[in-house]
Amino acid sequence: MGSNNNMNENVLSAVDSTTRARLKVKKLLNKKALAKSKFKRQPSDANREKYASIRNHCNKVCRIANRQHIHNSVQNGDTSKIWSFLRSLGVGKTRQESIPKDLDIDAMNYHFTASSKFDRTVKLNTLDYLSALPTPSYSPFVFSEFSACDVKKSILSITSNAVGSDCISRKMLLPVLDIILPVICHILNFSASNGVFPCSWKDAQIIPLPKKSNPSSFSEYRPISVLPFLSKVLERLIYNQLSSFLYKHNLLNPFQSGFRPGHSTTTALLNITDDIRSAMETSNLTVLALLDFSNAFNTVDYDVLLGILRSLNISPSVIDWFRSYLLDRRQRICIGETLSSWCSTSAGVPQGGVLSPLLFAVFINSISNELVSSYHLYADDLQIYSRAPLGNLSEAIITINRDLARICEWSKKYGLTVNPTKTQVIVVGSSRMVSRIDWTTLPQISFDNSIIPFSDKVKNLGIFIDKNFSWTAQLQEVSRKLYASAASLRRLRNFLPTATKIALAQSLLLPILDYADASYLDLTQEQLDKLERLQNFCIRFIFGLRKYDRVSDFRVKLKWLPIRLRRNAHILSLLYNVLFSPFTPLYLKKRFEFLCNSHSKLLRSSENLRLKMPIHTTTFFDKSFTVQAARLWNDLPVTIKRAQSLPVFKKLVRDHYLSL
Repeated sequence: MGSNNNMNENVLSAVDSTTRARLKVKKLLNKKALAKSKFKRQPSDANREKYASIRNHCNKVCRIANRQHIHNSVQNGDTSKIWSFLRSLGVGKTRQESIPKDLDIDAMNYHFTASSKFDRTVKLNTLDYLSALPTPSYSPFVFSEFSACDVKKSILSITSNAVGSDCISRKMLLPVLDIILPVICHILNFSASNGVFPCSWKDAQIIPLPKKSNPSSFSEYRPISVLPFLSKVLERLIYNQLSSFLYKHNLLNPFQSGFRPGHSTTTALLNITDDIRSAMETSNLTVLALLDFSNAFNTVDYDVLLGILRSLNISPSVIDWFRSYLLDRRQRICIGETLSSWCSTSAGVPQGGVLSPLLFAVFINSISNELVSSYHLYADDLQIYSRAPLGNLSEAIITINRDLARICEWSKKYGLTVNPTKTQVIVVGSSRMVSRIDWTTLPQISFDNSIIPFSDKVKNLGIFIDKNFSWTAQLQEVSRKLYASAASLRRLRNFLPTATKIALAQSLLLPILDYADASYLDLTQEQLDKLERLQNFCIRFIFGLRKYDRVSDFRVKLKWLPIRLRRNAHILSLLYNVLFSPFTPLYLKKRFEFLCNSHSKLLRSSENLRLKMPIHTTTFFDKSFTVQAARLWNDLPVTIKRAQSLPVFKKLVRDHYLSL
């Protein structure tokens, strides 16, 4: 009882302290205003000095009060509330604010729901082709009953607190979850067994996010669907069963890296960049084409998607459920408190749905069936590339053109549209080989009768690749983004507690340095020094250091690795997943082999878990992920290699490098 009284007294004391501070600031502001007014009426030296003294004292008290307010708001509080408070101070992205207030949201909603023209005859031919495909030999896919444990796990796995059109939120359900769980289980199982998706769960609130700053047209916004919470719970359960079926029978494209466990933009980039380095190893050039689909998720045709699902031996009862899930959907734009009218959707999978990425991956699965060039997919991002020596570069371009024609034909057949104006093409190779290209004699790249010019640099899944693989443009972009992200933080550097500044640096600044860093390992020492200076900038922000203050001791205090060792740690973490995770993409797994697997005898390398070093003769491939990862792995102590999980491995690697 006594402890409760003490707690209440402390709370009241804190409240009284805050109230007193506010009254003090308000009193000083009034005093400052009076002194300023008096000085303007009677501009004497004495009045000026008195006003300056009061003004300086008032500003000092305001700074202290502001610092104390920020400290109180970010310490010992809920993480989500802290971030909400920091965003109110201008920290982090606020893209919603860039939406014009006079935007015609009804016209925008109509734009989002207007499906592209799909020739009816072409569509019928596509459906006939899909229905004529032979039935696979494996058993058809049917839904299994959802257990209470599965449903609860699905509910807890969805962390978003967004509220859909039915006004039922995650926060509303969790306190009474154990009581209403049997009812929720019954509803979800009834939906799956009867092939009916609840109508009220088909309504989506659309938040338009600008794709770039100052958008000038509706096409420069991305419609993100906020769906009812329970609809996402059901989608998660269906997703788990369908994805297990697809993985079991290897039905997804092996080079599709979008929204799959163990796959990412980084794994896709590692595969592509190492293929380019492999070509450079043999003095070959790589012709790389990056294709952009227009509004791909929103133009998926329902009938074609259902036809594709049937061709994968999805049972009729499950097809009925998916038909109910896809048809008769509505959406409206929601910007703050302003709502547009409802519009019905006739095509597309909702961006924001749990099932949408998987359904789109299934839809686009067959686009690569007839391609001759190498290719890679990340959701709707498709890139194709062909390698050839300088003398055969024209033939490689002709191969790319033929594959682009096949992609154009497939797109028309399945109702998607490629935007030629956003398609990019580049020839990548060593500076010696690129300088010898006679551009005037090369064939032109064309897509659907549109000429696509060769670029000196392209942006590929978030990183810049230039024609000489020099990474100059990429480092410029990393530097620009880091300083831009730090701009809103620097205003608050004297007000935030150190722990908060560390959290901000680790969540907003370091990810810019770390993103896909293992895909560009062929940096010069000068370029690595530049990255080191960027990391040092983050340390100076945290501890309020000046430009030329030494940061080594502070980096040790943070337990951060120097940039070279930091990148090594990222390489090894990726490699650990490649070697031991069952979800790792095969296109990376096949690049590595344990030495013991290449011998029939029991050797010392079996105990040391040494990897076979890839054969290479030039520095081009020596700086590849494949070679660097194998080399770093072989240099590790065997106790680290035998770590039982990725978190343990990461900790051991970091401690190992810190000890160096």
